[in-house]
Amino acid sequence: MSAYADQEELDKLKDWWKNYGHALIAGVLLGAAILVGVRYWTQHKEQSSQAASVIYEQMIQNYRARKPDLVRFSGESLINEYSSTPYAGMAALILARMDFDAGDMAGARKRLQWAVENADDAATVHAARLRLARLNLSGGDKDAALALLDVTDQAGFKTEYEELKGDIYAAQGKNQEARAAFGEALKRLPAGSPYAPVLNMKLDDLGPEKKP
Repeated sequence: MSAYADQEELDKLKDWWKNYGHALIAGVLLGAAILVGVRYWTQHKEQSSQAASVIYEQMIQNYRARKPDLVRFSGESLINEYSSTPYAGMAALILARMDFDAGDMAGARKRLQWAVENADDAATVHAARLRLARLNLSGGDKDAALALLDVTDQAGFKTEYEELKGDIYAAQGKNQEARAAFGEALKRLPAGSPYAPVLNMKLDDLGPEKKP
């Protein structure tokens, strides 16, 4: 009876293997492939980040040495070949600054817009957004400047966002809104900040607050 039961179990196992064995093997192979793929991608990402770091450091050195052609070459390389690293966004900020200094406002806007849409680091995105908004403000496009500041996650840039909103509202003649924005920016400053007098001066420039 025992031998008969053992044979029955063996037959069941054979049937199960016949029906599901291939799927089991495929699952194991797929799992192994995914594991290898993850390890390869992690290693590739680390290598890319290291290579981008070297290029960015060279870019900074050339920027300080005032070698614009080499700076642009490095910057383009980072943006086109290492866009998934934080260094691409930072390179875009530098190239935007160079375009601005050269009087190429369209080029500066293009670089900043790229950083807003593609930068890997949140701080870089905020910096690019704020600079792009200021460019729009200086170019007279106040609505576009204000629209760029309509973000819920402002991370550690709340003061900068509120100050710029105040500048835009003041340019639009909306003194009440400007006063509220500058006041909010002041609240966000650390105690004893040397920047407080600048914001207070902007508040004074709005004139006395009108009583309802």
